[in-house]
Amino acid sequence: MAYKNRGNFGLCISLFVILLSSSFLAISSVPVSKVYAQNDYEYYGYVPAKIYDYNLTDQNNLSSGWRLDTRSVAKAGLVVVTGIEENTHVEFYCLTNGTKVYEKTISSMENACIKFKNGTFFKVVTDKFADVLLLNIISLDEAKYNPLPANWQTLWTLPLPFTFFYDVNGKYVGKDFIMMAVQINIYQQYTIFALEKSIITVTREDGDVDTETIEANSYKRFVWEPFMVYHIESTGNIMIHCGNIGQTTFYVPCTEGGFVGEHFYSVSVERNTWDTIESNGYRVSATQNTKITVWDLQTKQQLFSADVPAGSGYGFKPAALAFFVESDHPVTLVHIHNGSIERAVSSGPTNGIHGAYGSGVGYFGVKPDEDTPFYLPVDSYVEAYIFASEDTEVIIDGNPSTVRANTYYTFSQPGTHIISADKNVIVETLSWPSTPDYQGLQYSGVQVPCIQTVDLMTGVTLIPLTEGFPITYIIIGAAVAAAGVIVVILFLRGRGKKAQ
Repeated sequence: MAYKNRGNFGLCISLFVILLSSSFLAISSVPVSKVYAQNDYEYYGYVPAKIYDYNLTDQNNLSSGWRLDTRSVAKAGLVVVTGIEENTHVEFYCLTNGTKVYEKTISSMENACIKFKNGTFFKVVTDKFADVLLLNIISLDEAKYNPLPANWQTLWTLPLPFTFFYDVNGKYVGKDFIMMAVQINIYQQYTIFALEKSIITVTREDGDVDTETIEANSYKRFVWEPFMVYHIESTGNIMIHCGNIGQTTFYVPCTEGGFVGEHFYSVSVERNTWDTIESNGYRVSATQNTKITVWDLQTKQQLFSADVPAGSGYGFKPAALAFFVESDHPVTLVHIHNGSIERAVSSGPTNGIHGAYGSGVGYFGVKPDEDTPFYLPVDSYVEAYIFASEDTEVIIDGNPSTVRANTYYTFSQPGTHIISADKNVIVETLSWPSTPDYQGLQYSGVQVPCIQTVDLMTGVTLIPLTEGFPITYIIIGAAVAAAGVIVVILFLRGRGKKAQ
């Protein structure tokens, strides 16, 4: 595969397509005109309809009134495709009517992008595998045509994606990655996990090169320039995560391939950083009784273990900058916020005890004939969109439905669910607080998976973690286990709905 540095950003020709939004039932199907040619790689998505958020005037006083944060209002989302191979042809479609709105041929490490109005379902088609991002850039509604922002230094916020990245083959574990960075460049927002000892070479599009060595079952964080394309090569298998943790949803892929497995790496925060009341954290969901064990990647110590009942889940807040989860049986892992606005700590009226805001846009894939458990928050508005590239039978909680090629189903029932399908499908989930009832969804960005690569397996054999037993970490593990129990309780309560 040949790679080359990208030149100046080209103009991205965009055509607005407005999708009239309406309330969705718990499950509904939307037909789409089947006018697509046979193509190799397809990526589906939806730009949230209500991109804004309201805040209490005084977050320590529920009666102080809600005000719109005008800086949070966006009227469009930006879809960016980064080429992995030379001469990659990219086509952008409005999924509502099958209309092709833009096409471009790009080189390796070159971008093609377009903006879609809020409430638009879209599809990207490439003849060679590529990297695709859905980003929320507030300034997008200021211009009719949108290249990537050249004046990003003037933006009040940047659309830092909360997501794991796939490699050049579509797997979340690999040795070769090409991706565009989007971040506030003074923070270490990109984390590389090494599944084995790895020498990593990071080449920026302008030729800048950085080389680092990461030991097995360790990690390192990086600062990368916004809107620059990077080529990451490694001598060993690695995983790459963007963002931190807190109030945003992201699904954690397993090392085996896809999202249902027994081994996971992810980021967290140190002890005493998690809010003890706020209803956020990690959640494991299981289809059968299983035991999970959580390890601190920095100390290589076991933090705690827990039993997860079949058809339910377990929430926890790991006190470690990075951690590893192993389970007896296949599970899914997600970082999620349940939607409650309550939290324990207040630092003033603009950051008070009623100021929690949990939302997000996340993706996971469902392999053929594999039961995939997932969770939708119970104190939030929730929407899940299930996309299929060919006629597919989908079963949710034992209820079968048919998703026609290039259509989507919507599902909006909070709680724990199990989905399966007879072919690859992609699920995009949206959640945002239900207080106040006119609240909007604020998100930053997410990688859009390719539906054709959902069922790829990695074949990776992990190196076991070593463990010692200093009394300090036994005490820490007990404290974190207690915090995990609190999160479980928070994840199970809701507005008259019980998450099973």
